[in-house]
Amino acid sequence: MAAKHHILLLGGTGLCGLIFTHAALEAGHSLTLYVRNPVKLPTEVAENNNVNVIQGEVSDEEGLKCAAGCGADVFVCFAGPTLGKKEGTPITNALKKLYPLLISAGSTKRIMVLSTASYSAPQDTRNLKWWTAINVFVRGLGGDTYSEIRGIARETVALEEKVEWTVFRVPGLKGEEFGVDEREVNAVWIGDKKGRDGFSLDRDRLARWILKEMDEKKWVGLCPFLANA
Repeated sequence: MAAKHHILLLGGTGLCGLIFTHAALEAGHSLTLYVRNPVKLPTEVAENNNVNVIQGEVSDEEGLKCAAGCGADVFVCFAGPTLGKKEGTPITNALKKLYPLLISAGSTKRIMVLSTASYSAPQDTRNLKWWTAINVFVRGLGGDTYSEIRGIARETVALEEKVEWTVFRVPGLKGEEFGVDEREVNAVWIGDKKGRDGFSLDRDRLARWILKEMDEKKWVGLCPFLANA
């Protein structure tokens, strides 16, 4: 039987966060959600006995201290930039503050953070389709998306052996409901010779993969690229 976890979640009001929350609750886990606008949470989440909500901005150091001290043994982050917007790197800056707090608190043993192909793993190989997607679509639109995504991943990778971390990189995400797709996920490297580094991933499948990887720990200290199988 899989262990039951207390999960600290950043980015819990977006589609990925909400689908993941439903999946985690169904699996018997408890969650602490650090959110800017609790009113965005569905009633069934906000009023769930296994959900604690902390309201705060990512720039709020006191709020981050409160989140780090919640006692969670797993930290999951879905927070990220808005494509093409110039917003600086607030999530990267928040993780620079939050990670030392989590390490100091001592309860967090597993960190799992979302990124994209904009961040390159050492195991990746040259790939024209992804080079084009990143340089024409992501970087071509301007804004701070590229810098923020890379910063989020770099801050996590820099944890090295202080904690068991995984940066899961995703392509275009689709799907708005939980419990509709239980098919498999390919976890590979960019440039996969079998072409499994596809352009889409269902959020439902992503949520299930994260929950499974929490305990299997096949990708600790690594940055796999995920796509629909």
